[in-house]
Amino acid sequence: MTEATSGGLVGEERIKPERLFPLRYPWAYALVQQAKRNTWFPEEAPLHDDVRDWREKLGEDEKAVVETLLGFFNPMEALVTTNIAMALYPYFTAPEVRLYLARQAWEEANHAMAFEYVINTLPVDRERVLHLHEEHPAIAAKERFQRELIERIVAEELDLSTAEGKRALLQNLVGQFVVLEGIFFYSGFALALAFRQRGLMRGLCTIIDWVLRDESLHLAFGILLIHEYLREQKEVATDEAMSSVRELIIRAVALEEGYNQAVLPRPLLGLSAASLNQFVRYLADRRLKELGLKPEYNVSNPLKWLALQVDVPELVNFFEAKYVGYQVGYPRS
Repeated sequence: MTEATSGGLVGEERIKPERLFPLRYPWAYALVQQAKRNTWFPEEAPLHDDVRDWREKLGEDEKAVVETLLGFFNPMEALVTTNIAMALYPYFTAPEVRLYLARQAWEEANHAMAFEYVINTLPVDRERVLHLHEEHPAIAAKERFQRELIERIVAEELDLSTAEGKRALLQNLVGQFVVLEGIFFYSGFALALAFRQRGLMRGLCTIIDWVLRDESLHLAFGILLIHEYLREQKEVATDEAMSSVRELIIRAVALEEGYNQAVLPRPLLGLSAASLNQFVRYLADRRLKELGLKPEYNVSNPLKWLALQVDVPELVNFFEAKYVGYQVGYPRS
């Protein structure tokens, strides 16, 4: 198999150790340093008040929303870890990029453990939650979407000397960083944080805050990685390839809208499926613009209370500039 030449994001030799300095991609190394300062552990978020909320305050519809959120996030975080290890790390050989991917894999595993911690602590129907990604049609559809992008790469080795191989890797990057982490997850965050707007499930929402902080860096990394990949692999940055990227995002929006309709058949927690789906379209337009593409939907953010979390111009500086939250006191590099 012939692969792309070394010296860039992707290289011929996958297991040869490479020198980190001088940095070729300082933005990746800077994000590794930021990620270190975001270190947290699930058990640091107490859930005793959430257990009381579940038993004394939540209605059956609200409980179903919590279970569905857990049933989506838990397996999807594990799927992201798999994608990093099997579909991205083997091909992206630049050492600072691999450093970030390794750190991200740890964070995704930590997220999966965080949702397991919630599932094990709340009096939820554990078996129902753990099988929702297989049995809930809307969750299963989103999982199939992501699996298809992974399987295209791991079923047989990519030949990155071909345009087809390079396009498959681009589609995977967009599917993980833009769609799953930048749209699907953000839509789920909005639904989860709506509980806090009603003074409910504060422990779960604290975990969501921490996951959101990580995912904001993942999104920033992914957008920068995609731009760098397109810059180095100019034959991939064609009108046809970018049209396929747009189509992938539009397809994902339709999946998320169907999911929200299923989760919110009627308004709950001050949210309706219509408002959440407008938020999804707003997110999709932001992601398209971050990729250098024209927006598709041209809608405003209907969830103004979420502006602090998602409506910021500089993703890389998101927490330093806009958010005061949990950080380990590592010295700045």
